[in-house]
Amino acid sequence: MLGPEYNWLVKITPTTEGVTTISLRKSGLFTLGVAIFCFLCAALHADSPRTRESVVLNVRILGATGDGRIHLVREWIDQGRFRSMRELQRTCPVIQSADWSVDEAAFELAKAQLPVGGGTIYFPEGRYVAAHRSWTVTKDNVRLLGDGADRSVLLTALGIDDTLVLSPYRHIGWLLNASDQFPFQADSGRRGANGVTLLDATWTGEFRPGDLVFVRNGACRFDQDYGEFNEIAGVDAKGSLRFKYPLSRDYTLERINWAGTAAGGFKVPKINRSVTVATVAGEGNFQPRKGDAITAGGQLFEVIESGKTSLRLRNPGRGNDPPGTTISAGTHIALSRAIIKVTQSTRNFRAEKLQFVGQRKVLNLSNSYGMEFIDCRFLRQPTANHDTKGGLTIDGDGGRFARFTRCTLQANPPWAMQFARSFGGVTFDDCTFSDANVAFTEFCFDCAVTNCVFDFHGPSPAAVIIVGKSGGDFRILDNRIKSENTAAVFDSQFDIQSQKHRGEGGFIIRGNTIATTGKTQVFRLNSDLPTTLGDNHVTTE
Repeated sequence: MLGPEYNWLVKITPTTEGVTTISLRKSGLFTLGVAIFCFLCAALHADSPRTRESVVLNVRILGATGDGRIHLVREWIDQGRFRSMRELQRTCPVIQSADWSVDEAAFELAKAQLPVGGGTIYFPEGRYVAAHRSWTVTKDNVRLLGDGADRSVLLTALGIDDTLVLSPYRHIGWLLNASDQFPFQADSGRRGANGVTLLDATWTGEFRPGDLVFVRNGACRFDQDYGEFNEIAGVDAKGSLRFKYPLSRDYTLERINWAGTAAGGFKVPKINRSVTVATVAGEGNFQPRKGDAITAGGQLFEVIESGKTSLRLRNPGRGNDPPGTTISAGTHIALSRAIIKVTQSTRNFRAEKLQFVGQRKVLNLSNSYGMEFIDCRFLRQPTANHDTKGGLTIDGDGGRFARFTRCTLQANPPWAMQFARSFGGVTFDDCTFSDANVAFTEFCFDCAVTNCVFDFHGPSPAAVIIVGKSGGDFRILDNRIKSENTAAVFDSQFDIQSQKHRGEGGFIIRGNTIATTGKTQVFRLNSDLPTTLGDNHVTTE
């Protein structure tokens, strides 16, 4: 029984830019319109190569208010949009409680209605508030579009730490069990190579073009992965995986980023059997955790027990040498050297003409791949009574390709961002930074800051632009920087400790105009990171 009769209208509007806008104007039974709208979107656009731009869902039409206040979904039931919470939950199962705002619920409805190929969710001018959780996107090929960063604003209620979240955080969706990983040949994985050769040629049958993987060659200690996200472009019967992008660093066995040492020799046990290994204690040596996949002597093991000076290791049989093979004392132990399949990661996301306001962390794009932000504003402005201990303006913990164009990043009070754990391909172009810094640490690579404007008032964070000594291939070009009472403008000394190898590629600082006040040190550089300085103009008051 559907209740009273209502009318609905689906409007398909071609524009001069070739974009088709599909709108549902509610003049009656909301749930009937939702179902029909979803069906039409899927039928018309599931296979369209321009789906992200051509399918546009308006959150106002789906029930958002955008008036800057929290309206809970109970209002929808009172208004007759849904007869009960149960009906709302059937329409959008993620909404399992009444503490969701109508703004974020409309956003969830829009995501649920997007066709397989993705599409655009449009936020007309207004201030939209999430009351239950962060604005979260875990679907590929999604675009969020507003009417301008000063007109379309996404906020969160007190107690919600992150504003915009892309993809699950750190290692979610990574197949990290030792039995799920794919070790590659010792001399395979050189910088600039287009792929690697697996130890077992039959493993290539596990991969398809378009699969997302993490190429790992150890870590700092036994966390903070050393490697890179990449995409499978092809395979062959000889065991080779071909990547979409040439490898950014040297991932051969001799360059593994080790973290521990075997104190005595041991023999490779039989498959699925274990062996106890004595380990070295003291400076520069650390112990992995139970369950970690580790590499020792080019062999892959699973840690089933971890003590202060010993490990019990299981042989999962993933391309290891025959049982009885001796691994000598002094052998380095590292987090696994292997290809890791990534089964859950948000890909090809774009946000345009929107402002995101956060309490503790404005943007979390960890574990994402192929992100774009155009004409957006990110404002970290915690409320006085909200606990914001820690947190970052932007947090990128593992991932690849995040491009910011004509964006504004602002923190009040001054605050830091961080791209870390081998996040690569971050670019800021023609952006404005107001008391928000840039930090690339923990093995980041291939990052650039160009044509940007910085207005920074220290003393914290300690530097305007940080490029960690563990990374490489950083380009800081043609920026205008004003720094007051900050410890440093450019810093390449700060980073994680204990890493054994840094990434290849230097640090270029060229064409920047820099004005400082106080005792600010302009260049606080690490001699181990090759640095090219050129045509920078510095004035000091």
